[in-house]
Amino acid sequence: MVTPFSLNDDSMRIIPTSHPRTPNPLLAWSAAALFALAPLAAQADSDKHRHRHGREYKEQYWDGACKVERKWKRNGDYQEKRKCRDGHRYGYAPQPVVVPAMPAPAIVINPPPIVIRP
Repeated sequence: MVTPFSLNDDSMRIIPTSHPRTPNPLLAWSAAALFALAPLAAQADSDKHRHRHGREYKEQYWDGACKVERKWKRNGDYQEKRKCRDGHRYGYAPQPVVVPAMPAPAIVINPPPIVIRP
């Protein structure tokens, strides 16, 4: 018997030999499918990921009831058009009005110091 504290550790150095394994056909087919379909996955990455690459670009989306269309120029400037549905306000919501708090009164009364002498 071999323990961690025994002096005879020859049996711990022997690595048991296992029988050669047969390759798994499912693993082989999966690897073949991965290598065959990888170029198709790389080709599917088109220019629909919103990169402009130095050319003009147009973007359309809805902001609430308004359809927003932005057009970028090559120099980085852009133009924005908003078309809102009937009965809805154009543009952004109005900013809330900030009402300042009442200031503290400016009158400060200091009582005279009291001195007691014997």
